[in-house]
Amino acid sequence: MPFTKTYFLCPTSDFISPPPKGPLSLGSIIRSTSAPQYPLNRASVVTVTDAFPPVVETDWRKTVSSETGLGLGVYAQFLQLATGGLPLGSEVNVEHSNKTSNTFAFDTVTTLAFEPTQEYVEEAVKAPAVQTWLREPRQKFALVSELFIVTGMKLVKGAKIKYSTSQSTMAKGNFGIDVTALGTTLGPKGYWTSTNDDATESNSESEFVFAFRVKRLRFGRRLKLEEYNKGAFMTVGGENDDDGCILVEDVDGATIRTAEAVPDVTENGNVYCIPA
Repeated sequence: MPFTKTYFLCPTSDFISPPPKGPLSLGSIIRSTSAPQYPLNRASVVTVTDAFPPVVETDWRKTVSSETGLGLGVYAQFLQLATGGLPLGSEVNVEHSNKTSNTFAFDTVTTLAFEPTQEYVEEAVKAPAVQTWLREPRQKFALVSELFIVTGMKLVKGAKIKYSTSQSTMAKGNFGIDVTALGTTLGPKGYWTSTNDDATESNSESEFVFAFRVKRLRFGRRLKLEEYNKGAFMTVGGENDDDGCILVEDVDGATIRTAEAVPDVTENGNVYCIPA
């Protein structure tokens, strides 16, 4: 069964300190999941009084890798243009590939999480900076605007992080140019390769925020709180990609007749479920 990725990676070029020293905490309201270090309500976060018990894991490790390949037909066309339109040898084959591998290892990972209630959301969006943002012309006249509220954080200690990339280009076959009029082929046969590898490692004994989870605040005719995981990189398990319903928690939930409060094990509580 596939699992939905729900946690977003924090910037690791400049580690975010854990709360209360750092800018991010449960209940922070952010404009983008790519910049969690700039919450709108840093000075006025509503205290979370019903957070779930912290979950501590030890000797935690995760590797994220990807590889893309491309047959460079465009490159072959470029060579043909560069030679004045003369056709290339028929056996030329050029391939380019990119590989990335990121390894994260931590001595301990502590997960903090909570399930915001309707009352909590109503209070949280009263923060002065949030209200100022909503009054900006771009948001004020938009049909729907959105922000994100942090509902989960992973704090880590004893970090060992390694980023590595590898780029390679390989060409093989007949690199010559067919000169039909002369009945001959000019140029060598064989192969050519080029690689470029790079790796960066960093260690940190200090605790910092490694990843975070959010729900989306949609401001329209009503304020809605929705599940959001677009661009998330890490799975916590127990969530199916093919759920047959849309999870919605509406600040005015009583007005949705088809919504039902149902228990959700992964959310450790009830959620509103509207049949899709």
